[in-house]
Amino acid sequence: MSAVKVEIWCVELVSKADCLAMEALYRRYYEGAPAETFRRDLVEKDRAIVLREDGAVVGFSTMRLLDVEGQKVLFSGDTVVDAACRNQTGLAGAFGHVMHRLNDELAEPPNWFLICKGARTYRFLPTFFKRYVPGRREDEELELRLKSIARAVFPREYDETTGVLRFGAGKDRLKEDTLRMDAESVRFRTLNPGWVNGDELCCLAPLSMDNLNKLGRRVIADVSPEWYE
Repeated sequence: MSAVKVEIWCVELVSKADCLAMEALYRRYYEGAPAETFRRDLVEKDRAIVLREDGAVVGFSTMRLLDVEGQKVLFSGDTVVDAACRNQTGLAGAFGHVMHRLNDELAEPPNWFLICKGARTYRFLPTFFKRYVPGRREDEELELRLKSIARAVFPREYDETTGVLRFGAGKDRLKEDTLRMDAESVRFRTLNPGWVNGDELCCLAPLSMDNLNKLGRRVIADVSPEWYE
């Protein structure tokens, strides 16, 4: 396997061919959503991390910076990495570079609003961050902030009691997911037992550089993405 190239794009500059390749990759791992759902989600975002191997798209993650009740929030959209490329750190490293850029550009660090369809996405939080919710420890301040953001962004779909988004029919869901038995994967499935139906767990982490653990900092240092803006 050749080295994976890491790119960070302004969504408006992503070519039609790459958009189709991203959608094809998405369809390999998700089912249940109408054809227009992926395209609508993509155009609503402002940045996309793209992983490329030998010119082919093998992974991507989309995101958009929102202003929610006076606070800056980075909202993540679709994230898919080909199974053969999941042992590399390009996606995490590129996200860290976006995080670093936002810390430089904004008056204060934004919060990361992440909604998780599967345990693999949720495990990003304990792997790289010190403080996040929901997690191993209670954090009343962050939990209240998460509820406020989730209510504002998804007023109809958000269940405040469970912390889960329920979209009903026509929502995408994972075709399958490896049922890993590590503590974080088990925690995700306990918090979001409806993940098999496409329910999404709402999560939040401060995107301050101080909130990164040692591994998070190392991964950023090891990745040198190309920016297209």
